[in-house]
Amino acid sequence: MTSPARSPTNESRSTIVSATQDPVVLVDSEKTPPADAVATTLPQPQDLEAASPPSPPQGPSQDFGPKTPLTPLRRALVFLGITVTLFLAALDQTIVTTTLPSIAKDFDNFSDISWVGTAYLLTTTAVQPLYGVAADLAGRKRAMMFACVVFLLGSALCGAAQSMIMLIIGRAVQGLGGSGIIALSMILVADIVPLRERGTYQALIALIFAIAAVLGPLLGGAFSDKVTWRWAFYINLPVGALAMALLICFMHMNRRKHVSLATNLKSLDYPGIVLMVISIVMILLGLNWGADAKYAWDSAVILTLLIVGVLVGAAFLVNEWKFAKRPIIPLRLFGTFSLAMTYLQVFIQGFVFLGLLFFLPLYFQAVNGASAVQSGIDLLPYVIIGSGSAVVVGLLMSRWGTYKEFIVIGWACGTVSAGLLITFDEYTSKGKVVGILLLQGLSMGMTVNTLLLGVHAQLVNKSDIALSTSLWTFLRTCGGVFGIALGGTFVQSSLSSAGASEYAQNIKGIAELPPQIRAPILHAFVVGLQHFFILMTALSGLGLLASFAIKKVKMGAKQGSEKPAPAPIAAE
Repeated sequence: MTSPARSPTNESRSTIVSATQDPVVLVDSEKTPPADAVATTLPQPQDLEAASPPSPPQGPSQDFGPKTPLTPLRRALVFLGITVTLFLAALDQTIVTTTLPSIAKDFDNFSDISWVGTAYLLTTTAVQPLYGVAADLAGRKRAMMFACVVFLLGSALCGAAQSMIMLIIGRAVQGLGGSGIIALSMILVADIVPLRERGTYQALIALIFAIAAVLGPLLGGAFSDKVTWRWAFYINLPVGALAMALLICFMHMNRRKHVSLATNLKSLDYPGIVLMVISIVMILLGLNWGADAKYAWDSAVILTLLIVGVLVGAAFLVNEWKFAKRPIIPLRLFGTFSLAMTYLQVFIQGFVFLGLLFFLPLYFQAVNGASAVQSGIDLLPYVIIGSGSAVVVGLLMSRWGTYKEFIVIGWACGTVSAGLLITFDEYTSKGKVVGILLLQGLSMGMTVNTLLLGVHAQLVNKSDIALSTSLWTFLRTCGGVFGIALGGTFVQSSLSSAGASEYAQNIKGIAELPPQIRAPILHAFVVGLQHFFILMTALSGLGLLASFAIKKVKMGAKQGSEKPAPAPIAAE
């Protein structure tokens, strides 16, 4: 498939206004503006920041939207199919947490049980940026169907696993498909829904993630106790098949025509793919093994993985900048200070959100002796206010056509609530916990998908929608990985200093100790969490500062007042 034409003018014009001012610029971010309009609203090439690298010429922006305008009913059915598949992919990130004891017992293998989660995490993160390229080359629908089939295949392998090795392989296959489902769901919403109305739909997607985070442990525990842990994977098959049927029947998207498979394959950046996957896998393994205390942080294994991973990552960036004809992560996506600061906040938001989802249940289990199910229920204030505020913010963004103010207020709430989390100890009252979680949930709801709207609004060329969205999902996932790894390091270090490092992998066991033994170990665990919350507060403050650098780009008119889309190139 031939690479999309890229005009140097459009590429350079990702800077909407100068970095030192904050005017509101009214543009239609979904379409490339006429040359005379661009000249009056955008800086000249010599004024652009040097960070935006030169690239080959491009032609007109490609249209990857629906083949024909979607009726309200058809759009609802397509969105239902997208959200169901997304829910399954998000659910599988958490549903195994309460099935692991049963799995380890069935296979009589406790030493390899951590790989059930690690395998999914590695493949999900490693291939996420590739789906942005696949969506452009093969078309949105084909890429989504491929991801769904791979995910369901992995689910079948997991459910039918006869050994721990087979289960781990199945989880890795699941991650390959789940990664694409998460990235392509965001891309499809961006293609189907006009920018002005997109906030509402993406808020509903945030709600899906939140529900999956809470229901995952509940369903996993219920399947393990009442039926079998295998149904935690088998449940994906009928539900996923129904969602695929909805997408096959009602989602017909434009794609490029007259481009052979061989041309598509030749255009891929193979050196970039190899370098990126090697770098991500090595860094993730180093972080996970260090956080799990499998190896000491200063061991040769961890240092080699992290150092070589970073060096290979640097080689990947050089390849993307200098040599790749069709880069996986075009550096022009970071070509302005405003966009770079937006992506920085995406990473921080993933760090905070996924870090809290991981460590707050552990806090409830260690301090209150809560079960995995009860700790999920204790998270409900965070999830409910976060989901509710995300929906409200999405509606307000659609009504007012702006996003920056919500991001700034969200980070302000997040910085204050992260600072209050530092006061958590073994004696914190339940009312105080709920109050702080409500404030932190408000922050999550105001930033989680609003940042993606900020990225889309600052793009002039619609052809970059898929690449920028896959980069958003990748950075958010990476932020969560770093958050969990560093949080685990703080807890492990604190417990080790108290001579109780064995409880780093059995936090719930702290609550079952006799009171005289439990007190110092619980205190060490809480101190480790407090150190993690100090880092979270600092990063939230950095996110607040970065939010002021985002450019205010007034989003275009609502659907119905837009100009007709370009004639389709081909249809799926």
